[in-house]
Amino acid sequence: MLNWTKTLLTSVQNNQPYPSLSGDFPAASVADAYAVQKQFVAELAQSHLWGDIVGFKAAVTAPQAQQAMGIDTGIMGVLFAKGARTADSTLDLDRPVLLETEIGFIVGKTITAPVTINTVADHISAYMPMIELAAPNFPQRPTGVDLIAANSASYGFIRGNPVAARISAEIDTLQIQQQQNEELLYVIQAGAVMDGQLHALTWLINEVLSQGYIIQPEQFLITGSIGAMIPAKPGKYRADFAQLGEIKFTVG
Repeated sequence: MLNWTKTLLTSVQNNQPYPSLSGDFPAASVADAYAVQKQFVAELAQSHLWGDIVGFKAAVTAPQAQQAMGIDTGIMGVLFAKGARTADSTLDLDRPVLLETEIGFIVGKTITAPVTINTVADHISAYMPMIELAAPNFPQRPTGVDLIAANSASYGFIRGNPVAARISAEIDTLQIQQQQNEELLYVIQAGAVMDGQLHALTWLINEVLSQGYIIQPEQFLITGSIGAMIPAKPGKYRADFAQLGEIKFTVG
């Protein structure tokens, strides 16, 4: 099954949709999918197609989404340097993308052992507003196994300005607003992820470690979509993260 990752890499090289692991291997499990993802990520890193690994992401954290995809927990993926986009710019997208408002956490020291909600802040040097550009990139609706194998819709991101401060549960009270062409799409608090940002961050770190990665200083972690996932359509977007500032961009 691991040889199958060559088909994923070929899809990246040719800018084509990803193939379905569950279609080719109907009995594939979540563990099988993560083994494929790990091999796919290693081949991407070796090929330099997407640059270096710069962080990790949580996805499918909402119970409704998990049920729709046939899994019972969130999933993780790997973020690459070439996914970086710049605020106040026009995004040139080569595939359908979902826009997600998220909080990013910058790692302050190497993480090799599991953390708890009480210790997770010791490993974080700063936090920041972010927009994730998530792209499942399948011709049909993927299962959870499909999504994991293809690196959990990892595609791109926009980083806001970091705040060098110790994180606490107060981060959950941040009010986030997303606008498209000056139309308000939603208003939601940052804590609307799992059981709050610290819980989501703790889960993500421990999940990344369980997949065999070491989390390095200056890498960053994003904890999942806060609010609705918005299909990227041409227009101007503004995400307001209260005291963390705003991120503006245009989709061409």
